[in-house]
Amino acid sequence: MPRIYILNRLALSIVFLAVVNFFATHFSWYSLLWWFDMPMHFLGGGAVFYLSAYVWSPALRYVPAWRFLYESLITALLLGLLWEALELFLYIRYGTPDFILLDSMSDVCFDIAGALLAAYLTIPHLTDSISMQSKASRVVS
Repeated sequence: MPRIYILNRLALSIVFLAVVNFFATHFSWYSLLWWFDMPMHFLGGGAVFYLSAYVWSPALRYVPAWRFLYESLITALLLGLLWEALELFLYIRYGTPDFILLDSMSDVCFDIAGALLAAYLTIPHLTDSISMQSKASRVVS
C-alpha cells in the first residue's frame, strides 16, 4: 500500500513540476519573478523525497517507519546539496551568473521543507501499512 501511494505521489509531483517548469521557462518567470525558484525548490524537495522513499520502500519490512523516513529525508537533502554543487561547478567552470551563496542556502532550505511536508503527508500511510502487517502476522501465528 505505501509503495503504490508513494509512486502515485511521485508521478503527480514530477508531472506537475515538468508542466510548471515548461511554462516558467517559456514565459521567463524565473527572470521576471525573483522568488519563483523558491516554490519550485519546495516542490522539488517533495518530489525527491517521494523518489527516495520509493527507492527505500522495500526496506520497510526490516526497519521501523521512523528510520525509513529518516533515510528518505537524508537522501532528499543529499540530492539537494548535489544540485547546488552542480550549480557551483557550472558557475566556476563556465561563469554562469546564477550562483549566489545565499540563494543556494535558501534553495537547500526549501528542498528540506518540501521533503518534510512530503514526509508528514506520508506518515499516515506508513502507519496504516505497519498496523495491517502486524495484524496479518498475528493472524498467521
